[in-house]
Amino acid sequence: MIKPQQYKGKVSDKQILNDKFQSLKIELVEPHQLEFQAGQYVSVDVGGGVRRSYSIASAPSMKHAVELCVDITPGGKGSEYIKNLQPGSEVSFLAPLGVFVMAPGEKKLLLVATGTGIAPLRSMILDLLRDKQDQRPLWLFWGLRLVKDMFWVEDWRQIDEYYPNFHYRLLLSQPPERWPVESGYVTEEMKELALDKDWGVYVCGNPQMMEEVKKFAAGQGVPEKQIHYEKFF
Repeated sequence: MIKPQQYKGKVSDKQILNDKFQSLKIELVEPHQLEFQAGQYVSVDVGGGVRRSYSIASAPSMKHAVELCVDITPGGKGSEYIKNLQPGSEVSFLAPLGVFVMAPGEKKLLLVATGTGIAPLRSMILDLLRDKQDQRPLWLFWGLRLVKDMFWVEDWRQIDEYYPNFHYRLLLSQPPERWPVESGYVTEEMKELALDKDWGVYVCGNPQMMEEVKKFAAGQGVPEKQIHYEKFF
């Protein structure tokens, strides 16, 4: 693992994805490049001696900047800090942090997320498919609550069309009537897969979901060392 250090950057782009989620692109100023592994996170100084952790959503190949995806609805100090950032705002953070990274030797991959838990998985998927041309079967199950919570839909559709080894399910737990797309919970839909000792499982999102995925994977014979999850959620 690369030793973390302090970085300074400036917000170069901010996207209000919907009422709940925002994305940021932070261009690095000092140092001007960041080496990290897909799945790692940054610890942002949000003022008053308080820090908040956010997973990196961009691929490691983007060395001059990092992209973050943040849920701004909790209303805490971190959420308010992110909401107030604008292009040109200075940001200070510690990086890279975390051990939620791809392990060697796994022949098939299952990635499961809810909400902004998609951020580190996006980094992993871009790194594997786009930058490394990884040919292993890769399944992504992503759960959101409502139609208005949806974002990055077109991005995933394009990846799904371009890479034949990539399989994607976006699920709404509270869909409207006559919803034409899949609905339900990721913890139920993922059970369509027959897991075994060859799978690597990567989970990020709400704690209850993560526990259910871990229990299911272990019950299917996936070794404990091949079940990976992000602990700060």
